[in-house]
Amino acid sequence: MKRGESVLIWILAALMVYNVFLNNQIKTDIKKYEGKIDSLQTKVDSVSILNKELDNKINSLHTQMEIIDSDISNVKTNISVIKRKTNEKINSVDQFTFLELEQFFSARYSDQIRRLDSTAQGSNSQISY
Repeated sequence: MKRGESVLIWILAALMVYNVFLNNQIKTDIKKYEGKIDSLQTKVDSVSILNKELDNKINSLHTQMEIIDSDISNVKTNISVIKRKTNEKINSVDQFTFLELEQFFSARYSDQIRRLDSTAQGSNSQISY
């Protein structure tokens, strides 16, 4: 048994020596990975900052989009009002008599008619018969 005990002691001693060297190697590997972890954390932080900036830009664009949607809605409302008023005027024109239409256009375009008349009279005076 003395021989078995000494073999067992030698095996345990060898395992202890191996374990000491193995632990030193693990500590070294941990230091190597800590550097990589720090590098990755720096990248995560910078991406997080960019993400916040993009979120702010998205919120700003969303606000602008709501304003534009509101403007579009107002324009559509204005178009509807203009169409309704135009249709009302078109329908009212259909109800005018010939005399009322003549009076309307005479009053509306009296300045242009006077200018045309004066231009026509001026050119007639230059023509000799």
